[in-house]
Amino acid sequence: MRLHRPAITALLALTLAAIAPGASLAAPTRDPAGGFNASTADARSCATPEPTAADRDAMRSAIARVRTAPLVAGGPVTIPIAFHVLTFKGAGNVSDDQIAAEVDELNTDYAAFGFRFRLRSVDRTDRKDWFTLGPGTGAEMQCKMTLAVDPAHTLNVYTASLPHSLLGWAYFPFSLPENSFFHGVVIHYGSLPGGPIPNYNLGRTLTHETGHYLGLFHTFQGGCVPPGDEIDDTPFEASPAFGCPVGRNTCPQEGDDPIHNYMDYTYDACYTEFTADQETRMHDMVAAYRPSLLNGPIAQAATRPVGGPALAAPVAGEGVEFAGAAPNPFSRSTLFRFALPAAGRVNLSLYNVAGQRVATVIDGERDAGPQMVSFAPRGLPAGMYFAVLQVGGVRIARTAALIP
Repeated sequence: MRLHRPAITALLALTLAAIAPGASLAAPTRDPAGGFNASTADARSCATPEPTAADRDAMRSAIARVRTAPLVAGGPVTIPIAFHVLTFKGAGNVSDDQIAAEVDELNTDYAAFGFRFRLRSVDRTDRKDWFTLGPGTGAEMQCKMTLAVDPAHTLNVYTASLPHSLLGWAYFPFSLPENSFFHGVVIHYGSLPGGPIPNYNLGRTLTHETGHYLGLFHTFQGGCVPPGDEIDDTPFEASPAFGCPVGRNTCPQEGDDPIHNYMDYTYDACYTEFTADQETRMHDMVAAYRPSLLNGPIAQAATRPVGGPALAAPVAGEGVEFAGAAPNPFSRSTLFRFALPAAGRVNLSLYNVAGQRVATVIDGERDAGPQMVSFAPRGLPAGMYFAVLQVGGVRIARTAALIP
Protein backbone atom coordinates (compact mmCIF):
# COMPACT_ATOMS: atom_id res chain seq x y z
CA MET A 1 0.00 0.00 0.00
CA ARG A 2 1.40 3.37 -0.99
CA LEU A 3 0.98 6.91 0.24
CA HIS A 4 0.74 9.59 -2.41
CA ARG A 5 3.93 11.67 -2.52
CA PRO A 6 2.20 14.87 -1.21
CA ALA A 7 0.94 12.91 1.81
CA ILE A 8 4.39 11.50 2.50
CA THR A 9 5.96 14.96 2.14
CA ALA A 10 3.39 16.55 4.44
CA LEU A 11 3.80 13.90 7.13
CA LEU A 12 7.59 14.10 6.92
CA ALA A 13 7.45 17.91 7.18
CA LEU A 14 5.23 17.71 10.25
CA THR A 15 7.53 15.18 11.88
CA LEU A 16 10.75 17.04 11.16
CA ALA A 17 9.14 20.24 12.43
CA ALA A 18 8.85 18.48 15.77
CA ILE A 19 12.63 18.30 16.20
CA ALA A 20 13.36 20.72 19.02
CA PRO A 21 14.89 24.11 18.17
CA GLY A 22 18.59 23.99 18.84
CA ALA A 23 18.98 20.33 17.98
CA SER A 24 22.17 19.90 16.03
CA LEU A 25 22.04 18.66 12.47
CA ALA A 26 25.76 18.20 12.09
CA ALA A 27 27.47 18.03 8.73
CA PRO A 28 26.94 14.42 7.73
CA THR A 29 29.37 11.75 6.72
CA ARG A 30 28.27 8.78 4.66
CA ASP A 31 27.94 5.21 5.79
CA PRO A 32 27.95 2.24 3.39
CA ALA A 33 24.23 2.68 2.74
CA GLY A 34 24.67 6.27 1.63
CA GLY A 35 22.75 7.57 4.63
CA PHE A 36 23.73 9.98 7.38
CA ASN A 37 26.09 8.80 10.10
CA ALA A 38 24.94 10.17 13.44
CA SER A 39 28.38 9.57 14.94
CA THR A 40 29.20 13.09 13.75
CA ALA A 41 26.30 14.64 15.69
CA ASP A 42 27.12 16.74 18.76
CA ALA A 43 23.59 16.91 20.17
CA ARG A 44 20.62 14.61 20.71
CA SER A 45 17.68 15.02 18.34
CA CYS A 46 14.32 13.23 18.42
CA ALA A 47 11.60 13.34 15.77
CA THR A 48 8.62 12.35 17.94
CA PRO A 49 5.74 14.58 16.68
CA GLU A 50 4.57 17.54 18.77
CA PRO A 51 1.28 16.97 20.63
CA THR A 52 -1.46 19.37 19.55
CA ALA A 53 -3.78 21.28 21.86
CA ALA A 54 -6.53 18.82 20.89
CA ASP A 55 -4.21 15.91 21.75
CA ARG A 56 -3.60 17.38 25.18
CA ASP A 57 -7.31 17.95 25.86
CA ALA A 58 -8.20 14.42 24.80
CA MET A 59 -5.37 13.00 26.89
CA ARG A 60 -6.52 14.85 30.03
CA SER A 61 -10.07 13.59 29.54
CA ALA A 62 -8.86 10.02 29.02
CA ILE A 63 -6.70 10.14 32.14
CA ALA A 64 -9.54 11.58 34.23
CA ARG A 65 -11.79 8.78 33.01
CA VAL A 66 -9.29 6.00 33.63
CA ARG A 67 -8.64 7.16 37.18
CA THR A 68 -12.30 6.50 38.02
CA ALA A 69 -12.31 3.06 36.39
CA PRO A 70 -12.09 -0.13 38.45
CA LEU A 71 -8.69 -1.70 37.77
CA VAL A 72 -7.20 -4.91 39.09
CA ALA A 73 -3.72 -4.40 40.51
CA GLY A 74 -1.27 -6.69 38.79
CA GLY A 75 2.17 -5.48 39.83
CA PRO A 76 4.71 -4.23 37.28
CA VAL A 77 3.74 -4.09 33.62
CA THR A 78 5.88 -6.54 31.64
CA ILE A 79 6.34 -5.52 27.99
CA PRO A 80 7.69 -7.96 25.38
CA ILE A 81 10.12 -6.47 22.85
CA ALA A 82 10.46 -7.47 19.20
CA PHE A 83 13.81 -6.19 17.90
CA HIS A 84 14.00 -5.50 14.16
CA VAL A 85 17.62 -4.99 13.07
CA LEU A 86 17.77 -3.16 9.74
CA THR A 87 21.07 -3.43 7.86
CA PHE A 88 22.70 -2.79 4.50
CA LYS A 89 25.79 -4.70 3.34
CA GLY A 90 26.72 -5.46 6.93
CA ALA A 91 26.34 -1.91 8.24
CA GLY A 92 24.15 -1.65 11.32
CA ASN A 93 24.21 -5.37 12.09
CA VAL A 94 24.27 -5.01 15.87
CA SER A 95 25.14 -8.10 17.86
CA ASP A 96 22.88 -10.24 20.01
CA ASP A 97 25.03 -9.17 22.99
CA GLN A 98 24.28 -5.50 22.26
CA ILE A 99 20.57 -6.24 22.06
CA ALA A 100 20.69 -8.11 25.37
CA ALA A 101 22.62 -5.21 26.93
CA GLU A 102 20.00 -2.77 25.59
CA VAL A 103 17.16 -4.73 27.18
CA ASP A 104 19.14 -4.84 30.44
CA GLU A 105 19.61 -1.06 30.28
CA LEU A 106 15.90 -0.54 29.71
CA ASN A 107 15.09 -2.73 32.71
CA THR A 108 17.59 -0.85 34.87
CA ASP A 109 16.16 2.54 33.93
CA TYR A 110 12.50 1.55 34.40
CA ALA A 111 12.86 -0.89 37.32
CA ALA A 112 11.75 1.60 39.97
CA PHE A 113 8.79 2.81 37.91
CA GLY A 114 6.68 -0.31 37.50
CA PHE A 115 7.79 -1.49 34.04
CA ARG A 116 9.75 -4.55 33.01
CA PHE A 117 10.87 -5.63 29.56
CA ARG A 118 11.69 -9.03 28.08
CA LEU A 119 13.09 -9.88 24.68
CA ARG A 120 10.48 -11.68 22.59
CA SER A 121 12.20 -11.95 19.21
CA VAL A 122 14.99 -10.65 16.97
CA ASP A 123 14.89 -10.45 13.18
CA ARG A 124 17.36 -8.99 10.71
CA THR A 125 16.61 -7.43 7.32
CA ASP A 126 19.19 -6.27 4.76
CA ARG A 127 17.51 -3.59 2.70
CA LYS A 128 18.94 -0.17 1.81
CA ASP A 129 15.75 1.91 1.78
CA TRP A 130 14.64 0.55 5.16
CA PHE A 131 18.12 0.93 6.66
CA THR A 132 18.00 4.68 5.99
CA LEU A 133 14.28 5.15 6.67
CA GLY A 134 13.08 8.55 7.84
CA PRO A 135 10.07 9.56 9.95
CA GLY A 136 6.79 9.70 8.08
CA THR A 137 8.17 8.19 4.88
CA GLY A 138 6.92 5.40 2.68
CA ALA A 139 9.95 3.37 3.76
CA GLU A 140 8.87 3.63 7.39
CA MET A 141 5.33 2.54 6.53
CA GLN A 142 6.41 -0.39 4.37
CA CYS A 143 9.01 -1.54 6.88
CA LYS A 144 6.65 -1.48 9.83
CA MET A 145 3.74 -2.98 7.92
CA THR A 146 5.99 -5.90 6.98
CA LEU A 147 7.89 -6.47 10.22
CA ALA A 148 5.70 -5.33 13.12
CA VAL A 149 4.89 -8.07 15.65
CA ASP A 150 1.56 -7.81 17.52
CA PRO A 151 1.83 -4.06 18.29
CA ALA A 152 -1.00 -4.10 20.85
CA HIS A 153 0.95 -6.47 23.12
CA THR A 154 4.55 -5.87 22.02
CA LEU A 155 7.02 -2.98 21.88
CA ASN A 156 8.51 -3.09 18.39
CA VAL A 157 12.02 -1.61 18.24
CA TYR A 158 13.67 -0.84 14.90
CA THR A 159 17.40 -0.08 14.64
CA ALA A 160 18.63 1.71 11.52
CA SER A 161 20.91 4.45 10.19
CA LEU A 162 18.70 7.52 10.58
CA PRO A 163 18.82 10.71 8.48
CA HIS A 164 19.32 14.28 9.73
CA SER A 165 21.50 13.10 12.64
CA LEU A 166 18.39 11.80 14.37
CA LEU A 167 18.79 9.40 17.26
CA GLY A 168 15.18 8.20 17.22
CA TRP A 169 11.46 8.75 17.35
CA ALA A 170 8.20 7.18 18.54
CA TYR A 171 4.48 7.93 18.31
CA PHE A 172 2.39 8.82 21.34
CA PRO A 173 -0.21 6.30 22.55
CA PHE A 174 -3.06 8.60 21.52
CA SER A 175 -1.76 9.01 17.96
CA LEU A 176 -3.08 5.74 16.50
CA PRO A 177 -5.13 2.66 17.43
CA GLU A 178 -3.18 0.53 19.89
CA ASN A 179 -2.86 -2.32 17.37
CA SER A 180 -1.49 -0.06 14.60
CA PHE A 181 1.71 -1.37 13.03
CA PHE A 182 2.97 2.24 13.05
CA HIS A 183 3.52 2.10 16.82
CA GLY A 184 6.92 1.26 18.26
CA VAL A 185 10.30 2.94 18.53
CA VAL A 186 12.93 3.68 15.88
CA ILE A 187 16.50 4.30 17.10
CA HIS A 188 19.89 4.74 15.52
CA TYR A 189 21.83 1.47 15.66
CA GLY A 190 24.84 3.38 16.97
CA SER A 191 22.98 4.32 20.15
CA LEU A 192 22.94 0.77 21.51
CA PRO A 193 25.40 -0.05 24.32
CA GLY A 194 28.91 -0.01 22.88
CA GLY A 195 27.75 1.69 19.66
CA PRO A 196 29.83 4.19 17.65
CA ILE A 197 28.05 7.43 18.65
CA PRO A 198 30.10 9.26 21.30
CA ASN A 199 28.08 10.41 24.36
CA TYR A 200 24.97 8.57 23.15
CA ASN A 201 26.05 4.91 23.21
CA LEU A 202 24.96 3.72 26.66
CA GLY A 203 21.57 2.55 25.38
CA ARG A 204 19.51 5.37 26.87
CA THR A 205 18.11 6.65 23.59
CA LEU A 206 15.73 3.69 23.76
CA THR A 207 14.86 4.71 27.32
CA HIS A 208 13.98 8.21 26.06
CA GLU A 209 11.92 7.00 23.09
CA THR A 210 10.14 4.37 25.18
CA GLY A 211 9.11 7.24 27.45
CA HIS A 212 7.30 8.74 24.45
CA TYR A 213 5.82 5.33 23.62
CA LEU A 214 4.40 5.29 27.17
CA GLY A 215 3.02 8.82 26.84
CA LEU A 216 5.67 11.20 28.20
CA PHE A 217 6.45 14.54 26.54
CA HIS A 218 9.87 16.19 26.45
CA THR A 219 10.66 18.03 29.68
CA PHE A 220 11.04 21.24 27.66
CA GLN A 221 7.63 20.80 25.97
CA GLY A 222 5.94 24.21 25.87
CA GLY A 223 8.97 25.99 27.33
CA CYS A 224 8.24 28.17 30.36
CA VAL A 225 4.53 28.40 29.51
CA PRO A 226 2.12 26.28 31.62
CA PRO A 227 1.20 23.45 31.40
CA GLY A 228 4.62 22.67 29.93
CA ASP A 229 5.12 18.92 29.76
CA GLU A 230 1.91 18.28 31.76
CA ILE A 231 3.99 16.88 34.66
CA ASP A 232 3.87 18.78 37.97
CA ASP A 233 7.20 17.64 39.42
CA THR A 234 9.44 18.36 36.41
CA PRO A 235 10.59 22.01 36.55
CA PHE A 236 9.78 24.19 33.55
CA GLU A 237 12.55 24.34 30.95
CA ALA A 238 12.76 26.90 28.14
CA SER A 239 14.64 24.71 25.66
CA PRO A 240 16.37 21.34 25.46
CA ALA A 241 19.57 20.91 27.43
CA PHE A 242 22.62 19.41 25.73
CA GLY A 243 25.72 17.91 27.26
CA CYS A 244 25.23 17.91 31.05
CA PRO A 245 24.92 21.57 32.16
CA VAL A 246 24.52 21.18 35.94
CA GLY A 247 22.73 24.15 37.51
CA ARG A 248 21.11 25.29 34.25
CA ASN A 249 17.97 27.35 34.93
CA THR A 250 16.09 28.80 31.96
CA CYS A 251 12.63 29.59 33.37
CA PRO A 252 11.43 32.00 36.08
CA GLN A 253 9.49 29.25 37.86
CA GLU A 254 11.08 27.43 40.79
CA GLY A 255 13.66 24.74 40.18
CA ASP A 256 16.70 24.13 38.00
CA ASP A 257 16.18 22.53 34.59
CA PRO A 258 15.62 18.74 34.79
CA ILE A 259 18.81 17.92 32.90
CA HIS A 260 19.09 14.45 34.43
CA ASN A 261 15.61 13.45 33.28
CA TYR A 262 15.42 10.81 30.56
CA MET A 263 13.03 13.06 28.61
CA ASP A 264 15.53 15.93 28.15
CA TYR A 265 18.24 15.98 25.43
CA THR A 266 21.39 15.55 27.52
CA TYR A 267 24.17 12.96 27.18
CA ASP A 268 23.40 9.35 28.04
CA ALA A 269 25.72 9.58 31.05
CA CYS A 270 23.71 12.56 32.33
CA TYR A 271 20.43 10.63 32.23
CA THR A 272 19.52 9.18 35.64
CA GLU A 273 15.84 9.71 36.45
CA PHE A 274 12.14 9.79 35.88
CA THR A 275 9.94 11.51 38.45
CA ALA A 276 7.07 10.17 40.55
CA ASP A 277 4.52 12.08 38.46
CA GLN A 278 6.04 10.76 35.25
CA GLU A 279 5.62 7.25 36.62
CA THR A 280 1.96 7.96 37.32
CA ARG A 281 1.50 9.45 33.85
CA MET A 282 2.99 6.41 32.10
CA HIS A 283 0.71 4.01 33.96
CA ASP A 284 -2.33 6.23 33.30
CA MET A 285 -1.50 6.32 29.59
CA VAL A 286 -1.11 2.56 29.42
CA ALA A 287 -4.48 2.06 31.10
CA ALA A 288 -6.17 4.62 28.83
CA TYR A 289 -4.53 3.88 25.48
CA ARG A 290 -2.47 0.65 25.70
CA PRO A 291 -4.63 -1.62 27.92
CA SER A 292 -3.41 -4.73 26.10
CA LEU A 293 -0.03 -4.25 27.82
CA LEU A 294 -1.53 -4.68 31.26
CA ASN A 295 -0.84 -7.90 33.13
CA GLY A 296 -4.17 -8.06 34.93
CA PRO A 297 -7.77 -7.75 33.69
CA ILE A 298 -9.15 -4.26 33.33
CA ALA A 299 -12.59 -2.78 32.88
CA GLN A 300 -11.85 -1.85 29.29
CA ALA A 301 -15.13 -0.13 28.50
CA ALA A 302 -14.60 2.23 31.40
CA THR A 303 -11.06 3.09 30.37
CA ARG A 304 -11.70 3.80 26.72
CA PRO A 305 -12.12 7.51 25.98
CA VAL A 306 -15.51 8.15 24.43
CA GLY A 307 -14.90 8.72 20.75
CA GLY A 308 -11.15 8.30 21.26
CA PRO A 309 -9.49 7.06 18.07
CA ALA A 310 -6.64 5.33 19.79
CA LEU A 311 -8.91 2.48 20.85
CA ALA A 312 -11.49 2.55 18.06
CA ALA A 313 -12.59 -0.97 17.21
CA PRO A 314 -12.88 -1.75 13.50
CA VAL A 315 -16.35 -2.04 12.00
CA ALA A 316 -16.57 -5.16 9.86
CA GLY A 317 -18.70 -6.39 6.97
CA GLU A 318 -18.08 -9.56 4.90
CA GLY A 319 -14.42 -9.57 5.93
CA VAL A 320 -13.87 -5.85 5.26
CA GLU A 321 -12.80 -3.88 8.34
CA PHE A 322 -12.82 -0.09 8.69
CA ALA A 323 -11.35 1.51 11.81
CA GLY A 324 -11.91 5.07 10.58
CA ALA A 325 -9.67 8.07 11.21
CA ALA A 326 -6.85 8.41 13.73
CA PRO A 327 -6.35 10.91 15.18
CA ASN A 328 -10.00 11.85 15.43
CA PRO A 329 -10.76 14.74 15.88
CA PHE A 330 -7.98 15.97 13.59
CA SER A 331 -6.81 19.25 12.12
CA ARG A 332 -3.86 19.11 9.73
CA SER A 333 -4.02 15.45 8.73
CA THR A 334 -5.32 12.05 9.75
CA LEU A 335 -4.84 8.41 8.81
CA PHE A 336 -7.64 6.11 7.64
CA ARG A 337 -7.09 2.44 8.47
CA PHE A 338 -8.92 -0.53 6.93
CA ALA A 339 -8.36 -4.14 5.94
CA LEU A 340 -9.47 -6.15 2.92
CA PRO A 341 -10.04 -9.92 2.78
CA ALA A 342 -9.12 -9.93 -0.92
CA ALA A 343 -7.81 -7.56 -3.55
CA GLY A 344 -10.45 -5.36 -5.11
CA ARG A 345 -11.65 -1.91 -6.03
CA VAL A 346 -11.93 0.51 -3.10
CA ASN A 347 -13.59 3.89 -2.79
CA LEU A 348 -13.07 5.91 0.36
CA SER A 349 -14.82 9.27 0.33
CA LEU A 350 -15.65 12.01 2.81
CA TYR A 351 -19.19 13.42 3.03
CA ASN A 352 -20.50 16.44 4.91
CA VAL A 353 -23.60 16.32 7.12
CA ALA A 354 -25.75 17.33 4.14
CA GLY A 355 -24.71 14.15 2.36
CA GLN A 356 -22.51 15.89 -0.21
CA ARG A 357 -19.23 14.28 -1.20
CA VAL A 358 -16.46 16.73 -0.36
CA ALA A 359 -13.33 14.63 -0.91
CA THR A 360 -12.25 11.36 -2.47
CA VAL A 361 -9.44 9.78 -0.48
CA ILE A 362 -9.10 6.55 -2.49
CA ASP A 363 -10.64 5.35 -5.71
CA GLY A 364 -8.85 2.39 -7.21
CA GLU A 365 -7.57 -1.15 -6.84
CA ARG A 366 -6.08 -2.26 -3.53
CA ASP A 367 -4.32 -5.44 -2.42
CA ALA A 368 -5.63 -7.74 0.29
CA GLY A 369 -4.58 -7.11 3.88
CA PRO A 370 -4.20 -4.13 6.22
CA GLN A 371 -4.23 -0.71 4.61
CA MET A 372 -3.56 2.84 5.76
CA VAL A 373 -3.81 6.12 3.87
CA SER A 374 -3.08 9.70 4.89
CA PHE A 375 -5.60 12.47 4.31
CA ALA A 376 -5.04 16.24 4.53
CA PRO A 377 -8.31 18.27 4.60
CA ARG A 378 -7.20 21.06 2.30
CA GLY A 379 -9.83 23.81 2.09
CA LEU A 380 -12.47 21.96 4.12
CA PRO A 381 -14.18 23.88 6.93
CA ALA A 382 -14.15 22.52 10.48
CA GLY A 383 -17.10 20.30 11.28
CA MET A 384 -18.42 16.75 11.39
CA TYR A 385 -17.95 14.49 8.36
CA PHE A 386 -18.67 10.90 7.40
CA ALA A 387 -15.90 8.72 5.97
CA VAL A 388 -17.51 6.06 3.79
CA LEU A 389 -15.60 2.98 2.66
CA GLN A 390 -17.13 1.16 -0.34
CA VAL A 391 -15.73 -2.27 -1.28
CA GLY A 392 -17.94 -4.17 -3.72
CA GLY A 393 -21.35 -4.43 -2.07
CA VAL A 394 -19.98 -3.53 1.38
CA ARG A 395 -20.42 0.05 2.53
CA ILE A 396 -19.14 1.15 5.97
CA ALA A 397 -19.32 4.67 7.40
CA ARG A 398 -17.37 6.19 10.31
CA THR A 399 -17.56 9.71 11.67
CA ALA A 400 -14.58 12.06 11.38
CA ALA A 401 -14.39 15.43 13.16
CA LEU A 402 -12.29 18.20 11.63
CA ILE A 403 -11.25 20.90 14.09
CA PRO A 404 -9.65 24.31 13.42
